[in-house]
Amino acid sequence: MIGGPLALLALAKRRGITVDDQDTAMTRICRWLDGIRQSDHSGTRWPRWISATGPAPALPATPSWCYGTPGLARAQQLAAIALGDEDRKRMAERALLYCLDDAHQLDKLSNRGLCHGVGGVLRTVQRFAEDAEAPHAFNVRLPLLRQRFLVADAPEETGFLEGEAGAVLAFQSAEPGAGPITDWDACLLLS
Repeated sequence: MIGGPLALLALAKRRGITVDDQDTAMTRICRWLDGIRQSDHSGTRWPRWISATGPAPALPATPSWCYGTPGLARAQQLAAIALGDEDRKRMAERALLYCLDDAHQLDKLSNRGLCHGVGGVLRTVQRFAEDAEAPHAFNVRLPLLRQRFLVADAPEETGFLEGEAGAVLAFQSAEPGAGPITDWDACLLLS
């Protein structure tokens, strides 16, 4: 997923770590994402994959951290902050809000895991709110995500990305206004 390199470049710049053409690379990735972005009455989203024939249809899919709207929106929010691009930041925030308000998409989250589950979305929304123009717009959606987390299937494995360990970490500071206990999610490139 291109969101990972974009988030890494943006987070590095926010910490004062820069290399030649870093801004150019972020801008190029953002423009590429603009080219495959689709928007309609259901919101803004990006296709899950690209093949030699072009992007797959960007139908509302599982809103996962790893390749769905939450992860791509967060990467673009981080890039927008690093580049000072207020329009992109607003677009990313709207994209995530549309996603969070679409029960059809949220119903596709079937487990508590980080990668493809409610845990990843929950943690992404928490980090998103920290940098949002209107944090309250995201924080008010956390109770619904916490409820979805509690009724979702518990992971069968014990691991981090798709297992119980990651799910527990995602839920540990899920109360609105609760700051992160640690920076455990740095490896997810969320902060």
